[in-house]
Amino acid sequence: MRRSLLPALGVAVWLAASPASAGLSAEVDPMKLNLTVRPVEAVARDVLVSNLGDSPVVVRVRLADWDLDPNGEMDLLPAGRTAATLQGAVSFEPAEFSIQPGQAGRVHVTLTLPAAGPATRWGVLLSEVRPASPTAPRQGPRTIAQFGTTIYLSRVGEHDIHPEVTGMQVLPYGTDSLRVSLRVRNAGQRHFYVTGDMAISEAGATRISAGKLGTGVVLPEGERLLTWTSPAPRSAGRYTATGSLDTGEPELLVAELPFDWPPSRPAAEREPPH
Repeated sequence: MRRSLLPALGVAVWLAASPASAGLSAEVDPMKLNLTVRPVEAVARDVLVSNLGDSPVVVRVRLADWDLDPNGEMDLLPAGRTAATLQGAVSFEPAEFSIQPGQAGRVHVTLTLPAAGPATRWGVLLSEVRPASPTAPRQGPRTIAQFGTTIYLSRVGEHDIHPEVTGMQVLPYGTDSLRVSLRVRNAGQRHFYVTGDMAISEAGATRISAGKLGTGVVLPEGERLLTWTSPAPRSAGRYTATGSLDTGEPELLVAELPFDWPPSRPAAEREPPH
């Protein structure tokens, strides 16, 4: 178990776009490709687009970039806009096809990671589904659904990751709760997923509350802010917030922050010791 003790100087996870209308019913499989490859070695995968509705549809396929802010908010961008773009590393066919009701179409995807540049690249293969006829029953002419297959392409092994906790904070939340925030940084060249548990303990290690953190991806050289809300302690005193993070490594990454409740002064985010 890796442990980060944060000194107390006060109280301090994809993509499938929702259909634009219930008139269309479709799905893609898989929703994610997480591939470790050798440089310049081509690998191939198929993406299946299924028409679950009762009218023919047309599918148009395109590649897009995406990025995340620390809060996990996604920014979808045209291909070629980010440093880790898959543009030039991914080709696919067909780019447009029709699917009858109850049938499926197959997109053949070829992926080749260059030897130079980012060790991990990511993007999304978007399948835009629309009625074959703009006047199809129960569907308006502007009905469009967009489904995504997230792609990660890396030459770094899945166990060669470098997560670290760079900050932890406990703040009042509302009138009777507190919120714990954990800042997780990816110091490596491969993405990883993080999830875990949070707990509040009083003196003597007696746990007074506990709960689950959400799951999120942390991109290479990126940060992710994980938050958890808990009922505030009923009594004034000294407490400890403990986060146990599962990043895919053999050992959990544990961060602890002692704090006083109620807070006596504005909180500042604490960094783990170096």
